[in-house]
Amino acid sequence: MRHLKLVLAALLIWLGTTNTNAQKMAHIDVQKIMSEMPEFKAGQAELKKLYATYQKEFKEMQDAYQAKLKKYQDEAKSVSEQENQKRVKELMDMEKNIAKAQQDIQQEAQKKEADLMKPIQEKLMKAIKDAAKEKGYDYVFDSSGPTNLIVANGPDLYNAVKAKLGF
Repeated sequence: MRHLKLVLAALLIWLGTTNTNAQKMAHIDVQKIMSEMPEFKAGQAELKKLYATYQKEFKEMQDAYQAKLKKYQDEAKSVSEQENQKRVKELMDMEKNIAKAQQDIQQEAQKKEADLMKPIQEKLMKAIKDAAKEKGYDYVFDSSGPTNLIVANGPDLYNAVKAKLGF
């Protein structure tokens, strides 16, 4: 009997300490709140314009290549073999330039997107940290993706973070 009381007392002490050490957790859909930020919307609009410009430039290069290819194909029988070889080399150089331009455009677009998104992400992370601290949460999980969903039944900080962002 005395042994049972000792075990029960130890169990109650253990339960009491584990309960007071429990970490408070919350979750937020980062993608959802980011997509509603005015800065994100402005950045997306700027990127859309940039992509349209790049697409236009790339199409112009492709159209010039196609026009030159058609012209050379139409004239191939009426010019010398040496001229045809020169034209083939010219077309191959144009293809290389188009491929390089496409690669440069992709790199430039990725850099511009990263430059635009970095301050937005930093602002959002600060707002999440501030809201979590204010509400007393130790951990906040991103519930926007299937691999990031750790706690879905905890409190959602969406409205608190939105208020911190001022919209």
